[in-house]
Amino acid sequence: MDYVIRQVVSNDRQAWEDLYHSYLAFYESEPIASSTELLWERFTASPSIIQSFVAELNGELVGIVHFHYQLSTWTHTFHCYLEDLYVAEEHRGKGIARALIEAVKASALEKKCSELFWITKESNKTAQKLYDKLATKSDFIRYEIMLED
Repeated sequence: MDYVIRQVVSNDRQAWEDLYHSYLAFYESEPIASSTELLWERFTASPSIIQSFVAELNGELVGIVHFHYQLSTWTHTFHCYLEDLYVAEEHRGKGIARALIEAVKASALEKKCSELFWITKESNKTAQKLYDKLATKSDFIRYEIMLED
């Protein structure tokens, strides 16, 4: 398989947006145009506020990953939060998700982060099969309070 993992570029906008909307649909969420636009601006800002890599296969984008760095109160380093990961359904099982995670890991190591972490839904058993091979499952439980604008 000849896929390439690289940073997102401005010419990727439509293909990236299609994958991003598929990702949102996977998690039963609706895209909000203004939020999608803001996210794109954060990728393309100089310097980028949020990082994005894409997986390209024969000129077609087939996967995306979004991540960012955050300060840690426990260490003198940054942590890297892999926030979104999606591979088009017809391209799953080909090592693309693993390659995207490895690219984020390489970026986090370059930034000298002490931790790379992500979350997924408990029901996402397929993804967890890969994640269990690449990382250690934490015993932390996430709590949320949704705040209104």
